[in-house]
Order: sequence, then structure tokens, then C-alpha cells
Amino acid sequence: MPKQQVLRFAVGTADGPRSSTWRLWVPRGKSDVYVSSRRIANSVKVSLHEPGPARFALTSEFVREQEFVAPEGYDHRMAKEWKRPRTSPGRVARPLAIVVPWDEVIDREDRDTDGVLWSAQPPEGCAVHFDIIFVPPGMPVTGHPGARSMGTKLVGEVTLANGERVFAVTHVAEMNAASRASVARLRSVRVRDENGDLIKTGAMGFGTEPNPDADDGTEVATVTDVTNLDERT
Repeated sequence: MPKQQVLRFAVGTADGPRSSTWRLWVPRGKSDVYVSSRRIANSVKVSLHEPGPARFALTSEFVREQEFVAPEGYDHRMAKEWKRPRTSPGRVARPLAIVVPWDEVIDREDRDTDGVLWSAQPPEGCAVHFDIIFVPPGMPVTGHPGARSMGTKLVGEVTLANGERVFAVTHVAEMNAASRASVARLRSVRVRDENGDLIKTGAMGFGTEPNPDADDGTEVATVTDVTNLDERT
């Protein structure tokens, strides 16, 4: 077994406009799944722990290296936790979706595209959804989850130490007015250093919604990675 299993994926093409690259990885011999945007993977990530919690949080490396101190009353890594869906015999679980708006596919200076799995740019007003789907041990899968029912396309898969298989699949959906407004707000974020100088950095939106596949109090998290206005010029 390799040191770790990794999927790298993005929207666009290696030699043309593209979104930022996403990375999903599983440490060797583990059943924990981690996800982050390559641009800010050293700062923030999603952790789907087994059997622990699902978390969206600053990385421990960022907190240590930047000597970050959270505001009073907050978790030291500013973590947001949610009760994620889990597999059961004969039942898959979708704990996380990554949303890439159509206008995130832009010209970028970074050309580190080796090993990236590409999805086509969606039509104007739409977004690519990368769904992360867990399949229980031994459950047969024809093709990949959602291929027949939703027309999803396969990005890749990894296998966990506990026997679960984790698929990354895509589908395209229209963005509603609320989603567009949220992306516009994220793009307007400005971060300045201690001298007041502008730092060019990405922004990432996070939210949860009730699991549409079960009435058990679990939630599906959505992460949206956007390029702010200063990076687009």
C-alpha cells in the first residue's frame, strides 16, 4: 500500500483556463479522509475522521507557525463540526460537496497540473459539484454512485482501511441567487498584514444543510472555493 492515497481534481484544462486544484488524501493504513484546496491547504482543510468528528478547521501547522490565537470563546483552530452521514449495510453516505462556480475557471499563473483529474467547465450560471460519497464494505457498485440516477461522472476513488470505498463524482447544477450572492461576498474579502499591506489570498465558504437522504439529524457540508477580485486581475 502506498504511503497515502491521493486524488487531485479541478475544473478546466491543464493548458488553459481552470479552477484551483482540489486534493483529497487518505494516510496509509487509515480511514480518515482529508480534503482541501491546493491554494490554501497549509491553512485550512476538511477532516472526515473515523470514528471521530467531521471538521472544517484551520490546520494545526498554520496555528503553530503563525502563532494564531483564536478569539475568546472559539475553538483554537476555529473548527466547525457537523454530524456527517455514515454508511450502513446497503446504504451509501454523502457527507461533503465541493462547489466550483462556472466563472472560477480562469487563466492562472500556477502550472502545477501533474496528475490532476479534469472536469469540463459548466455553462454560465452553473457550478460543478464534486460529491464525496462513501460506500460500505462489500456493497456492489455498478460503475460509480449516481451514474444512472443522476448522470454523475467519475473523478476517482480510494479505499479505506475499514473497507469503505470513497468516490469523488461530479454533476452540474444551476446556481441560485443566494449562491451567487454568497460567492460575490467571498470574492470581496480583503486580508491585510500587520503593516496594512494587502495579502492576495483565496476565500473559502462553508455551510451545512440537513441530509436529504435521511431524517436522522445528519448534515451534508458544502465548501466553495473562490478567487478574490485582486487575484483575478
